[in-house]
Amino acid sequence: MMYSKFLTPAIFTAGEADIRSHIRSFMAGYSKCIYLNLVLTGIGLYLQYFQQLTDKLFVFTLGSLGLLFLGQMLLSFSFMLKNLWVALLGSFCSLALATGFTAVLFTFQGWWGARILLTLTAPLGVITFLVLIGYLFTQRNQYHKRQNHFLFFNLLIPFAVLLLLSVMSFWLGGI
Repeated sequence: MMYSKFLTPAIFTAGEADIRSHIRSFMAGYSKCIYLNLVLTGIGLYLQYFQQLTDKLFVFTLGSLGLLFLGQMLLSFSFMLKNLWVALLGSFCSLALATGFTAVLFTFQGWWGARILLTLTAPLGVITFLVLIGYLFTQRNQYHKRQNHFLFFNLLIPFAVLLLLSVMSFWLGGI
């Protein structure tokens, strides 16, 4: 059976170099979506607490960050297949970030179950953050630049934002 070139996705008909460029551009776009949501979370927090407008932007961005990190958990296995340990570390860190941002959302909104979710999320977040820091310090020069870029920009910086939001939730009396 013959397929049309318009019906076949480009990734199946492309060469290996083209596939790598597609993956690289997809990961760059995914990272930009994460950072856009992080910036919008800051704007939503400002609008909620200091301008006393609506909290819908804040709720939407924290919810979408949770979904983006759940997606990144699955993507880390498909894009980091050459190094299983980096894929496992990326998926566990993404899971910790997804549950962490969900716990921060519950805490800021005062929803039922915030303390339970925080109790379940905090140990996972602390352990994966410490493993990530230890891994970055010990294995920094052994792996490809793209893997280090993924670990630093897609995991370490969002962990810092999650820590900042967690401290602010305690400071503003969210819990």
